Amino acid sequence: MRRFVSALLLFFLFPSFAYASDSYDRLVPLAKKYVGVPYQFGGSSEKGFDCSGFTRHVMSGLGVTLARTTAEQYKQGSAVKKEDLRIGDLVFFETYKKGPSHAGIYIGDNRFIHASSSKGITVTALDDSYYKKRYIGARRVLAYAQDAGKFQDVEKDFWANKEIETLGKKEIVLGYAKSYFKPDAMMTRAEAAGLIATYFNFNMNDRKETFTDVSSDHWAVGAINALVKENIISKNDKPFQPDEPLTREQLAMWFAEAWKLKRGADVPFTDVKETDAAYDAIEKLVATGIANGYEDGTFRPKETVTRAEFAVFFYRAINAK
Repeated sequence: MRRFVSALLLFFLFPSFAYASDSYDRLVPLAKKYVGVPYQFGGSSEKGFDCSGFTRHVMSGLGVTLARTTAEQYKQGSAVKKEDLRIGDLVFFETYKKGPSHAGIYIGDNRFIHASSSKGITVTALDDSYYKKRYIGARRVLAYAQDAGKFQDVEKDFWANKEIETLGKKEIVLGYAKSYFKPDAMMTRAEAAGLIATYFNFNMNDRKETFTDVSSDHWAVGAINALVKENIISKNDKPFQPDEPLTREQLAMWFAEAWKLKRGADVPFTDVKETDAAYDAIEKLVATGIANGYEDGTFRPKETVTRAEFAVFFYRAINAK
């Protein structure tokens, strides 16, 4: 009986997102792939959105169920002060009538994404002259259980804690519901593409099916196409295999192109040949200190990358000189 009551309590405290399993790192690529979609009153699909239809659609991709109207969404989650906004918080405005009549999703750097009646899906600054004076509050509907940078499954003495915490504080990585990071889980190719495209603020609204296994409604389609446009990945590499783990050699090639790395002195690895496609990229990562080989003289290019390992590589790439 006690267990049943506890379950009911969790349901009422977090009615729609207590058990959401999707990574919150998907949010920005998922939302930004719709930039440019026209406004449509009552719309809730890529053919056209209204403001609450858009917020509801995006949040459903993270396992969060929102009410259909702006007024009802304003009653969900918990209130958040403007100075405490985190990525994923819903922001509300009083526009054409008294009370909450417009909503968007905060995406960091004082910006929110929303369905504008004049521009369709667009990104706007919170201090925009029109919206600044009409802002009435924010609600947190994502299940953040700890402060930014803190994760329940990353202890202070964890080998990658510094890098994960730093990226988390800057909201470069968000983790999962209830502030879990899942450091030992494999980093998928789609998740890596999403993080890279988001960090570089690439245009992610191209939803065409460049790869046979990445449909136009895939959450990362815009991020993956952005990496193709930036020549970070090749559109000839078909299929893309978005849910497959990222390997060390794939990471090397993507990072070398994304950060425009320069090659240094040759660093020989017994398992990397000059004829290998990733040879130059691996040399660049080693030269800049982003990645190193192992004590036995190998690089192990085919080994997969965990989320913790990716965070360390990502941190080093951002801070590489």
